[in-house]
Amino acid sequence: MTNIDLTPRQMLFVLPTANVDGTLAPLDFAHPVLAAELADALIDIRRAMGHTDGTAYQYRRALMSLLRGLPDACPRTVSLATPGLALIDALHAWESALAGNYPPESAIPYKYGRQIRALVRVHAANGRDVSDATLRWAQAHVLHQGGDSTPLDEFSNAERLAIRNACRARIRELEARLAVGRRLLASADDPRSTGWERSADVLWGIRHLGRRPGASIEADVLRACASGVLDDLHDDFALEQSPVRANAGRITRRLLTHLYPSSEDLVAFRTLLQLESGAAPEEWSDVRLTDIEHTTDSVRVRLHKARAHRTRTVRCAITGSRDGTGWRAGDLILRLIAVTEAAREEAKEVGGSDADALFITVQRTASRHLVARQESFSRRPFTSLLMAISPEISKPYDSRRLRKTVKSVRAAVLRSADAAAGDDHSIAVYQRHYAQSTTVHVLAGNAVNAAQSQVFDRVRGPVFVRAAASTVDDAAGDLGAAAAAELASSATDQGINVTQCTSPYESPFTPAGRLCEHRPSMCFACPNAIVFADHLPRVLAYREILRGHENEMPPAQFAAVHGQQLVNVERILHEFSPTEIENARTACETASVHVPLTQRGVHL
Repeated sequence: MTNIDLTPRQMLFVLPTANVDGTLAPLDFAHPVLAAELADALIDIRRAMGHTDGTAYQYRRALMSLLRGLPDACPRTVSLATPGLALIDALHAWESALAGNYPPESAIPYKYGRQIRALVRVHAANGRDVSDATLRWAQAHVLHQGGDSTPLDEFSNAERLAIRNACRARIRELEARLAVGRRLLASADDPRSTGWERSADVLWGIRHLGRRPGASIEADVLRACASGVLDDLHDDFALEQSPVRANAGRITRRLLTHLYPSSEDLVAFRTLLQLESGAAPEEWSDVRLTDIEHTTDSVRVRLHKARAHRTRTVRCAITGSRDGTGWRAGDLILRLIAVTEAAREEAKEVGGSDADALFITVQRTASRHLVARQESFSRRPFTSLLMAISPEISKPYDSRRLRKTVKSVRAAVLRSADAAAGDDHSIAVYQRHYAQSTTVHVLAGNAVNAAQSQVFDRVRGPVFVRAAASTVDDAAGDLGAAAAAELASSATDQGINVTQCTSPYESPFTPAGRLCEHRPSMCFACPNAIVFADHLPRVLAYREILRGHENEMPPAQFAAVHGQQLVNVERILHEFSPTEIENARTACETASVHVPLTQRGVHL
């Protein structure tokens, strides 16, 4: 215990929205030894398992929850190797308290309990001391269940089209706005020498000034806006009443949109790329120019899923339009590269690491400076984009729903959920997250209905008339015709026909127009058959033939070939009294049922 290293553990997490310094200082907590051991385990699991920064950051959050939530009764010097049950009691108290900190449907209590147990097991696997009681706790089941979260559903087709049209309109506006900005820049001068008295000069200042280590230019921008210099750029600048310092950020960001795409514009591009490709949002967010290969008729893009540690290359088609206005995935990539060119040039000038990013723009920092950086894709721009669409788009506003929308459209077109799922995720992920979508449910229902119809069509057996043919031969329709045919049949006819057939040329088992070739093997599974009481001896004789097949054939084969016939035969026999069946057995011994050679078994 005296040799434990309690120095801060350095950790940096590069997240989509920011770079987080996750340094953990054990002495900042009430149980420093335990903090140091679990921090080391986090560093080890991050390195050994190759966890992404996002996943590792979630482990750190679980660790912080534990270190801040251990009860005061737990000794300050407790460690994973401490014998006894003091640490176990403290861990149980912390884990039990999680249930009261989150709603019942939350999965966080389960996730935190699972992650802390994983850290303890990693500590033990690295040869460090862990008490038997603590190791048993780490190997036991998590106290809480995983929570019942409702899988995200896809956007409806009408919503998909509305989102697509809104994104296209925003991109058209962006390209028109940037064209105006480039035209003004061509005639602009440095406002430091000519003054901030023309909108073109103000845009020049936005393009070249206000970067570190220079001074912020927001005071000059405010004065230009107050004097009406910017009114010719957009009506919104004229609506700024007596601009004050508090409005400087909004005015600067509005000016930036005349030279660079905004976060909402980049979200519009990513949304359309998702709708075109069906890729996950994080796959597109981190694309670099080095991942893009431009050919004559397409653009090939290498996409990477960080959590799945999976890389794939997708082909993005190009329409071939010379004016650069196509909406295929390849067209969108080329148009995106074009609208981000100014921001990319600026990043290259300062040697920025984001110069190679596909989604890059110039943003205003908290220190009121301007910097070219990769878009972080927070939720706010996507939410803002969808909230502006009328009629209202269903919630939640989550970009992951776009991926499900694409797969649902494919499922509807291909009439196959498996084909729509593609090969870009595992079966488990598909069953958990994609098989729950409304479209897939509808397709599944249609498939079940179709299967049931096929089954019901097959199991429909013959029509049974519990009367002699002589009593109904004057009936109208198929029944009378069948009764007359039965009365006129010879002994040979009766041997061939175990039932009477109303449509021998319209058998469900033979192509239309061809004489049925399946007598008598399929008669008791055919809706065209009519059975009279006169057929009882032949029914009994045919049942014995079926039972002979049952003794010779494997159960599965017999069930598939003759099973339904035997069921229908038994149903017909149950309509007769035991006396009638017994009397028919004598006639059964002399009754002859002709079975074609191709349908005979060994018993025949």
